[in-house]
Amino acid sequence: MEIHNLMAGQLDLAQMATSQPLGFRSPVDQVQTGEKARAGLHKAGQEFESYFISYLIKSMRETVPKGLLDRKGEQVWYSFYDQEIAKLSTEAGGIGISAFVDAYAEKLP
Repeated sequence: MEIHNLMAGQLDLAQMATSQPLGFRSPVDQVQTGEKARAGLHKAGQEFESYFISYLIKSMRETVPKGLLDRKGEQVWYSFYDQEIAKLSTEAGGIGISAFVDAYAEKLP
């Protein structure tokens, strides 16, 4: 299934949950709804990219051999550190997932 069809189906489900059909809204309301949808997609893209980068860092960390001084408590702090590094890298441009989502959102009506 193509990403376009998947996203279009999810947007259709989101529009069905609204209190008033889209056809009966004023053009100003439709523009505001489109802007909110784009902002929501941008935020979701950034959160997904941050999670994905955090998972990549965690996987890379698991490949490093453990030393004699390895402690279980450090794993918790490393997970927090990985999440923060992923968040900062996403804000700095990331690996392109949020840019892809933004490019898709620009094509929405």
